[in-house]
Order: sequence, then structure tokens, then C-alpha cells
Amino acid sequence: MTYSVSADGLALIQRHEGFRAEPAQLPDGNWVVGFSHVRVGEPGAPLDHAEAAALLAIDVAPTERLVNARVTQSLTQSQFDALVSFAFSVGGEAFEQSQVLRRVNAGDFVTAACAMDAWRKSDVGGELEVVDTLIGRRAAEKALFLKDMAIDAAPSVFVRAKLDHAASILGAPAKYAAAPAVGSVPVVQPKPEPVVRLVEILKSEPQTEALLLTQVVADDVVEDDEIVTAHAKPVARSLDEVREATRRSYAATQAGEGAKVRFSWFKRARSNKIEIVMPKPNVDRRLRKQRRQSVFNVANIDFGGPFENAGLIALLVFGFALLALGGSLLLGGSGEAIEMIAGAAVATPGLAAVLMAVFGLRRPQSAQA
Repeated sequence: MTYSVSADGLALIQRHEGFRAEPAQLPDGNWVVGFSHVRVGEPGAPLDHAEAAALLAIDVAPTERLVNARVTQSLTQSQFDALVSFAFSVGGEAFEQSQVLRRVNAGDFVTAACAMDAWRKSDVGGELEVVDTLIGRRAAEKALFLKDMAIDAAPSVFVRAKLDHAASILGAPAKYAAAPAVGSVPVVQPKPEPVVRLVEILKSEPQTEALLLTQVVADDVVEDDEIVTAHAKPVARSLDEVREATRRSYAATQAGEGAKVRFSWFKRARSNKIEIVMPKPNVDRRLRKQRRQSVFNVANIDFGGPFENAGLIALLVFGFALLALGGSLLLGGSGEAIEMIAGAAVATPGLAAVLMAVFGLRRPQSAQA
């Protein structure tokens, strides 16, 4: 069965959406007018109450189709009106994922009505806060949803209400925020494209701006690489010419000579050509240092090697001397315990010194390999 929102349902939506005759700008740059009708781009003309009501009926139509498509249980008119108002408030995607829809399709209408109370927060100043107007709207939608349901009477002296701690979380003390006025939130300005931002930075310099605004001379006014008009204008060069000029400049720099570049693209009153002599480029000191280091690396020069090797060789000789002394104490003694301990005490440092020297002498070879 297909349902349509009634006049009572539209009246509920109108009451909580609020009427605006004059368009007000939204944070995304669009405009809202009437009963939550959005205009994209331009604010447009004001609306009267009848025009706004007609637009609201058009805007609510997609929500009506959504509720009809997603609800699988039979509904009363008041239940359908309440669900349309709820879905119009939270949005179609949120309604499809909500516990309200799940409980309705399960046939648990009381739980579905209570699940509406959870949707009471909104983005206020960049933070999610409980909004008092949403609390009132959820209460109205909940009451409308339960309007036609049968009421089982029970005396309070017999069925005394007790605190439900799970449900009391919704009523716990919280920071309640008033709904911000439409138009009070500033419009978010879109970030400029990188190319546009780069052009703005280049235009900040007067010389660069003048070059950007200069027009390229057409081919029909150029003869023999010179401009024949009365005013001098730069002529666009091809990519091959730019590469060739760069190659010549680099070759001249490597040879240690100053590069002279002649520009024949300008002409003044009597066909005088301008000659610009570019000075010898300054080579960065850090670049020269890196080049020297690269030459040293290629030649495999290690200035610290000989001194380090000499120390290792001396350590090796010292270790062998200790080993010889310890061996003489162990082998040439009378075999007493004190002589063996002394020999071992002398030979052990000698063995350590020999091993350290051998390891130090072999390390540069392995690193070079």
C-alpha cells in the first residue's frame, strides 16, 4: 500500500522547519527560503506562505517515496506522517540506517517511537551538541507516531513507574545548545586551485605581472627574427631553440668563459640591435666542495687509513708479546698453580689484543668489497 503525507503531517513539518520569506545564506553558499527550500547559487526572490507550502510539498515527495519503499509493515496515517517528518529531518541515508526503521519493520512500534529520541544532536560551531529544537521535534513526532495506538489503562497505585537507567542516559544532564540562526554561520570559501594561486603569487611582483600580461607577437609581423612594428614586444621561442641556448650556456660555463647572448628580437627606431652580455656565473662553493669530495671518492683516498693501520699493527705486536710472555710462564715454570694463574692472566689480554688488531685490519677490506 502506498501512503501520502496528510495535511497534519505537512503542518508538523512546517511548524518545526520554520517559515522564511527572505532567502538566507547557508554555510555551503546556497540559500534557504520558505519551509527549508534550498536554492543553489542565487538567492532568488522572496516567497509568500502559499508559495512556500507548495514548494514544501514538492521537497517532501522524495521522502514520501523513500518511506513507502523502505517500510514493510502496515502503517496508520499518523505513523506515516511521523516517519516522513523524521526522515525529512535526519536525511534519507540516516533514516535507512536508523533503529527507527529497523524496529518499525520488525513490528515493534513502541521501541521505534522511543528510538526517535536518540536523534537530538547537530553540528553547532564544529561540535556535536544536543539542540533543544530537535528535542521538541522528536517529542512531537513520537507523540504523532503513537497517536492511534491502543492504550492499555493501568492505575498508578498498581503500576508504579520506576527509573529505567538505560533510558535515563538520554535525559542525563547535558549541554543544550540553541539552534543557530540561519545566516549566522559564515560561508566556507572554496580554496583556490594551485594554478590560480600560483598566478596570484606571480602577479604580486610588478615585473612578473608585466610579463604575464605581454602578448606574443603573431607570425605575420615577424621578419628575419625581428619585429617590424613600431613597439618592441618579446617573440616566443620554440622548445628546440631554448634547449640549444641552454646547451651553449652550459658549455660556456664549463669552459670558464662568459656567455654572450645576442638578442635580435627587439628593434628600436633605426633597427638598432641590443646586445646583452651576461656575466660569468658564480659557482656555488658548496657545489665545488661536493665535486672535490666526489673526486676523492673515485680515487678511493682515505687519509686516516695509514695512521689507523699503524696503531693496529702496534697493538698486534703488543698482543703477541703478551702471548709469548704468558706462554713462557705456563710452559717454563715448575707447574705450580700460582705460575699457571699468572701465565693465564698475562696471555688473556694478549689474545684479546691480537684479535682486536686482526679485526681492525680486516674491516677496511670487507667494507671496500
